[in-house]
Amino acid sequence: MTAIDKLKCMVVVALWAGTATADPLMDFSMFNPPEVSQRKIAEPMVSWLIRSSPEAVCTQAQPKDGLARRPEGCVYWHLASARCTIVTTTHTSHSQLGHLFLHCLQGR
Repeated sequence: MTAIDKLKCMVVVALWAGTATADPLMDFSMFNPPEVSQRKIAEPMVSWLIRSSPEAVCTQAQPKDGLARRPEGCVYWHLASARCTIVTTTHTSHSQLGHLFLHCLQGR
């Protein structure tokens, strides 16, 4: 086996190992948002806050009808005003924002 073949094998193994412990911030899998008829909030007004302690912000926020937590952030919503507030740390991604937004739409 040549040095290049060994390098190729190491790259393949590294890529495979990386998928076994996938970083939730790097989840770029495709998904379809729920149909409008299946959303708790059909067209929410969304705010995004960056805070050092997202969970504390979501827990203390009022008024709210619910909240969802993820390791890197949270979202809370208020049905009457059709508002959702996503709260993350500075360490986030578009994928994370998308997951939190989906919780907002579903109200769970």
